[in-house]
Amino acid sequence: MDRMSYPNPDALRVLKQFGGGLVSVGLAFFLLALVLINAVRFAKVGGDEVGVRLNKITGKLESVSQTGTHWYNGITERFYVLDKTIQTLDMTATTERGERQGKDDLKIKTMDGSDVYVDVKVQYRIDPDMADVVVTTSGPGDNYKQKWTRDFVRSICRNYLGELTTEEFYDAALRDERLLKAREDVSKRLAPYGIVIDNIVIPTRPTFYKEYEEMIKRKKLADQAVLQEQSKALAAKQRQETQIVQETNKKNVAVEQFRGQMEQLVIEAQAEAERARKGADAYYAKITIGAEADFYRLQKDAEAILATKEAEAKGIEALKKALEGEGGRNMVKMEYAKRLKDLQISGQPYTVDGRTSRFEHSNAAAKPRVTK
Repeated sequence: MDRMSYPNPDALRVLKQFGGGLVSVGLAFFLLALVLINAVRFAKVGGDEVGVRLNKITGKLESVSQTGTHWYNGITERFYVLDKTIQTLDMTATTERGERQGKDDLKIKTMDGSDVYVDVKVQYRIDPDMADVVVTTSGPGDNYKQKWTRDFVRSICRNYLGELTTEEFYDAALRDERLLKAREDVSKRLAPYGIVIDNIVIPTRPTFYKEYEEMIKRKKLADQAVLQEQSKALAAKQRQETQIVQETNKKNVAVEQFRGQMEQLVIEAQAEAERARKGADAYYAKITIGAEADFYRLQKDAEAILATKEAEAKGIEALKKALEGEGGRNMVKMEYAKRLKDLQISGQPYTVDGRTSRFEHSNAAAKPRVTK
């Protein structure tokens, strides 16, 4: 055999000396690589997602709302990504749609005992600020989509819609009112689990038993006929009210015109009275002023007459005083002389006793005696 086919004794000696150490180093590198591969992990959070970081050692959960790529320690941590967009839960009788195969609509027992079937559509989402709560209560991933919303919505909607009668189901406003209360109740119950209910609607017309639906249709037709008659009666009443308003307006216009005429007459009467009053005031002023002028004139005349009479009285008084003396007697004598100057005395003297008497004049004035 060829010599080269045998192992080199020197190589065998070196391999025997260092072989165990190389295996240990390789194993160490392998374990280090394995640790690094498991420790350095990356998770991507999109704009419509929210992340949750779980510390396996402490059990602490941390919400991560910042979008982008995040690294975490795969040995001590776990990273979950949840969908925070609006989700739609469609519970319908149409088998080709909805969350489940087959009929999934909601059966309602009405107040009067009838069965009504309705499709229900729910829009909901998670609260990004409570993503850690969602993971704690629902588990990772999309577990929240199947765990809470469906059961709560079906149960609570049955309760609230069951407060309607079969006939009231035809009234969309009444259905919406009950659905609003159901949504508020569901939202209140699911809020502690980080789930928000945005809307609950009945997208299609409720389904009734055919016999009852026919009866409801007939009743609807009768109600429409009643409404038509009521509309006619209302229209007649409105026409009547319109005529009443028109006649009332005419009456009010006539009253206002009459009131205006009366007010005009009152104004004219007041103006005439004012003119008469002013005329009376002017006449009064004229008479008063004239009377005052006449009074003043008569007063002055009286004062003048009084002054004249006083002067005459003073003259008479002075004359009286003057006549009381010797000069007065002389003036009397002179006056007698004037009167007797042209006096003619005729007759024949005679005497009874035959004695001669002497003529004597006394101081007292005496009226001359004439004997014919």
